[in-house]
Amino acid sequence: MASIFDAAASGDIGAMNGFMDADDFEVDAKDALGNTALHCAAKNGEAAAGGLLVECSADVNLEDAHGNTALILAAIHDKRLVASMLLWGGAERDLQNKRGNTALHEAAISGAKDVVYLIVENGGERSVRIKNEDGKTPLDLAHEKGASAELIELLEGAEKEMQVYAAKAEKAEKEKAASNDMMSPD
Repeated sequence: MASIFDAAASGDIGAMNGFMDADDFEVDAKDALGNTALHCAAKNGEAAAGGLLVECSADVNLEDAHGNTALILAAIHDKRLVASMLLWGGAERDLQNKRGNTALHEAAISGAKDVVYLIVENGGERSVRIKNEDGKTPLDLAHEKGASAELIELLEGAEKEMQVYAAKAEKAEKEKAASNDMMSPD
């Protein structure tokens, strides 16, 4: 193998261990394109290689030259197992790339239904309301791309959950304000 990046991209754990055993190994080093080894593993669906890097303290939220995190790349390339591993590893769901897209936007664009499911069911439901640079939400993009009915249902369900959450939060805030008004001396 020529580099840790090639080893991670091909899932060659043995070669990765060879690189990682070196005294000067930097787990978050970037190649000429701004990719870390974790980015390379994510693009190619190498969940075991990515998992090894995460276990060795790779930063799951580093961005490549386009502002893509490993989770965003897993969404772009529809890599469900990698997305699951990254979410388990603490990847932020709401980070946006240079186009303003989150992993949920990119999963909607690529039709990655399983990645959408993983994100919205693992703390990323608020991502459904984030708008990209074009002012579009993941649901808007799913409709534009003619995504499957299942994918659209997942996004619509997350949007409904957020509506309920927002309504409850607003009600609680009003009750708190009313309570404070009653307690304050005139």
